[in-house]
Amino acid sequence: MGITSYRGRYRVRLHHDGTTHALGVYDTITDARAALDIARADVARGIFVPPSARRAARKAECERSEAESLTLRQWSDTWLAQMEANPERSRATVLSYRSVLKNHVLPELGDVRLKELTTRQVADHLGLLASRPSKRHPRARVNGVTPNVVIALRSCINAAVKAKAGGLESFEFPAAPKHRRVRPEDEHGDVATPEEVRVMTEAMPERLRIALPLAAWCALRLGEVLGLERRDLEHLEDPERAVLHVRRQFNVKANAVTPPKADSVRTIAIPAALLPALRHHLGTYTPAARTAPVLAGTSGQRVSQTTLDRHWRAARDEARRPGFHFHNLRHTGLSKYAEQGATLAELLHRGGHTDVTVALRYQHATAQRDRALTERLSRDIAL
Repeated sequence: MGITSYRGRYRVRLHHDGTTHALGVYDTITDARAALDIARADVARGIFVPPSARRAARKAECERSEAESLTLRQWSDTWLAQMEANPERSRATVLSYRSVLKNHVLPELGDVRLKELTTRQVADHLGLLASRPSKRHPRARVNGVTPNVVIALRSCINAAVKAKAGGLESFEFPAAPKHRRVRPEDEHGDVATPEEVRVMTEAMPERLRIALPLAAWCALRLGEVLGLERRDLEHLEDPERAVLHVRRQFNVKANAVTPPKADSVRTIAIPAALLPALRHHLGTYTPAARTAPVLAGTSGQRVSQTTLDRHWRAARDEARRPGFHFHNLRHTGLSKYAEQGATLAELLHRGGHTDVTVALRYQHATAQRDRALTERLSRDIAL
């Protein structure tokens, strides 16, 4: 122990508490003796800290400082990359979160260090977003941006807290503004009559006409209609066996065909009244391949949502339902299905729902039918 010669220099070591500590290698004997004397003096005063411990402390301090410099922008990049690598996460969700953060959060809050991000900053930013006019609906009192920002930003910050990213160990997310309707409401409600559906259907180009009765009377989402392929329709010559399989959707956010929404793969019966038009469409406009899209353009490629939406808007205007949305066709079909006495389980299956509260909204039709029948009964039993 002490000072030894090492390759023309001087190695200094100190034995303390049963352990030998390397104090360093020095060019001159004077520097080596000074280092040894200082170490022995520290031992005598009870303040000796081994060089290895000092190095570890410096490294930890550097890592802590680096971690606490992590900004919201840097963390969001890491978080989104983790989501993309997770096969259980929807690609569309990742794309949506990335777009929302990029356009509505990071320009203002991206350079804020996570550790310095405050509830007030987030609340003020959400308030600013909510105050901006809607680009798609200039006359609306609110815009539809804020609710989407709340979902994406809250998820991002919660993930940071869970990972203790940037030294963030807790965060109180501000109370989010209540979601309010942005689009103007249809004065006639969100259910159409069968006659109105027929008028809208006939106003569509023949190649796209089948989309509307499929959405209404088979209770399909827009992406599910666009995702249909010839092989998904079976037994169309037999009204008692005709079925439609929902196996995929065209996801506009991902710009790709993906599995349908979680747990909404299903097989449903096709109404017999729809079969003649469906057989005509397949024979006239759908390519012969089993994997051909049911809604195909003249080139045989899948019709885009933009194209379908453009013609749909014109068709609903012709039916004098300008505020009626394509998704309301599905609501119309499920409401009419409920009128026939469908149980909650049957509504859940046909609509591909997992949330009972969502399916319950369609049972208002059953309640209205029950009231009408009860009034008729009352007239018959009146004393």
